[in-house]
Amino acid sequence: MENLAGKSALITGGSRGIGRAIALKLASQGVNIAITGRSEDSLQETLSQADAYDIAATTITADVRNVDDIKAAVDHTLETFGQIDIVINNAGVMNNALFLDTTEEMFRDSFETNVMGPYYVMQQVLPHMIERQTGDIVNIASMSAINSSEQTAAYSATKFALTGLTEGVMKEMRKYNIRTFTINPSAVLTELIGETSLNPDTMIHAEDIADVIVSQLQLNRRVFVKTNQIWATNPQQS
Repeated sequence: MENLAGKSALITGGSRGIGRAIALKLASQGVNIAITGRSEDSLQETLSQADAYDIAATTITADVRNVDDIKAAVDHTLETFGQIDIVINNAGVMNNALFLDTTEEMFRDSFETNVMGPYYVMQQVLPHMIERQTGDIVNIASMSAINSSEQTAAYSATKFALTGLTEGVMKEMRKYNIRTFTINPSAVLTELIGETSLNPDTMIHAEDIADVIVSQLQLNRRVFVKTNQIWATNPQQS
């Protein structure tokens, strides 16, 4: 198994929800963490929780839609830790609406956050990983990347795009010992999903996603899981 202790990770959208759970799970494994988000208060809350672990941690206020913010975040992480071993592209939005009610602004915002954000991050980090001949890129997609549904046309389009982007990058990066993979969760109990009729106790929790990601990062470097689907065992109505 791969020992994660002493590695360094950059996590986008690490101020809450799935991103926070991943950051704290990595910290529990001895990984130094750099987390980005748009709310400094929320970032500091994650940072305070990471104090429970014997690791180095830092925050960067950044909007993944802004390439300059991403360049600054990557530069800061490299200056702080000297290397980036793991990238978690987690920041995302879910602008759900009926297709004819989906404005151009909503559609562009979805793509700029869910597709351009990971694109910017990978563009900035991969040259560093190629130079070191090692690294892990984890892109958080969704079951909406496999099956679209009513009111998720824009969201699904971005996750389909992210899946295609990840597949292409994965095939280019394997020869450099860089593992690139997607995580496709079903309904996760976070603020992003909004109101739901599902019983919270039977839904996927952010910590479950974090557990899966860490288990995949711990696989021997000769193998990786290209993509997976994460489902709740027995979701029930509230």
